[in-house]
Amino acid sequence: MRFGITSKLFIAILATNIITALAVGLGARAAFESGFDSYLQEREEMRLTRLARVLATAYDENQGWDFLRGNEALWVQLNHAVHPSPGERGPRPPGGIRLSGTHGAAGLRLDRPPPAAVLDADGKAVVGPVDPAGAMRRKPIESNGRTVGWLAAPVHHTVVDVVDERFRERQAWAAWAVALMAAVLSAVVAWLLARGMLVPVKRLAGATRQLADGDYQTRVASTRSDELGALIDDFNRLGNALEKHESGRRNFMADVSHELRTPLSVLRGELEALEDGVRPFTRATLQSLQAEVATLSQLVTDLHDLSLADVGGLAYRFENIDLGKCVADTLQAFHERFAARSIAVDAELPRGVAVRADEVRLARVVSNLLENAARYAHAGARVAVSLRREDNKALLVVEDSGPGVASELLPRLFERFYRVESSRNREQGGSGLGLAICRSVVEAHGGSIAALPSPLGGLRLEVRIPLAEKHG
Repeated sequence: MRFGITSKLFIAILATNIITALAVGLGARAAFESGFDSYLQEREEMRLTRLARVLATAYDENQGWDFLRGNEALWVQLNHAVHPSPGERGPRPPGGIRLSGTHGAAGLRLDRPPPAAVLDADGKAVVGPVDPAGAMRRKPIESNGRTVGWLAAPVHHTVVDVVDERFRERQAWAAWAVALMAAVLSAVVAWLLARGMLVPVKRLAGATRQLADGDYQTRVASTRSDELGALIDDFNRLGNALEKHESGRRNFMADVSHELRTPLSVLRGELEALEDGVRPFTRATLQSLQAEVATLSQLVTDLHDLSLADVGGLAYRFENIDLGKCVADTLQAFHERFAARSIAVDAELPRGVAVRADEVRLARVVSNLLENAARYAHAGARVAVSLRREDNKALLVVEDSGPGVASELLPRLFERFYRVESSRNREQGGSGLGLAICRSVVEAHGGSIAALPSPLGGLRLEVRIPLAEKHG
């Protein structure tokens, strides 16, 4: 038989409470028995003291022990005078005792003679059982300042009457009743606690299965403020993240499909036009086909690089390089692009700014930043490229004079396939992956990249990369 977590928790709590109740009950019972025995011993001592006073008074009245010698009935009567049976009013006063002289009074329990005995001044038995081999405690019976006898009783014996016995039994039954009530209450509390703790866990388990089945909109409502509430909040955050990632994945697939479809459609149209003779096969036609193939090839390359970056498979060969020289060499390759659009370039690229980086990957980052400026800055704009040390990092800045990007859209520029739907849009070309690739490469170098409004009026891209450590 398999037990669920509810049953296991219920059994564990119930067993713990029952064991605790039993331990407390047994401890209380042992304490009661010990205290009850002490109470009986103390009461027996008080009884013997009163009995000694009664015997002293009787001795004086009868001028000796002859009235008591061998008279068991009278001995019982004297004991009852200081230890009444149930229904009697209590012990008689020591003085003025009237004793029936023969063998007992009606109603006395002669079948239970008291365990104590009376000894005369010489230690000889007057009445009552005397065990020479047993341990006896003696209490003197004094009359007019002298010891006229002894009251002897067993050391470890106390008189337990019917009332005492009933009281002890009632206490035992009460202890068992309390233990039973505690066990029942423990069962109720354990059941409620187990259900109260595990109901949200079951809801969370069901929601987890729904989430695993692809329902990323699944959430679990909770008003708890304990650890279970924190776990439910974490689950809901996980659901939000998975929903966001799933939305991003779908958008990514849609964007990839669109970006691949565009150059393929152009290529298909061009080839069909050539095949039908609508368009002659000329050098210009071939260049147009090559341009579309280059666009398609660049898109596939960018997707491949991003996929490798996501799984950590993009290989890097780190070495100390002069970042100023790397940027200058890359900028030289864009000279004709900028000149064709009458874009003025201001460059401030000092030498000797060394960073530890993969020169090929870092040149790709610089190329993407310059491509972004060359593609989106308007004709006749101004582009500024600068490099300087800032704290322990190299700061590379590429900015242009416009058009600009709204401040709330700047963080999204590094998302894949994201384009600002304004002057910097798809009509200017580009796959929308360049800045996403830049961020992956820069972060792999331990640096950061940010987009800010440029004082020139356009976009400012800042790249920070740790400087190379100096040796020797």
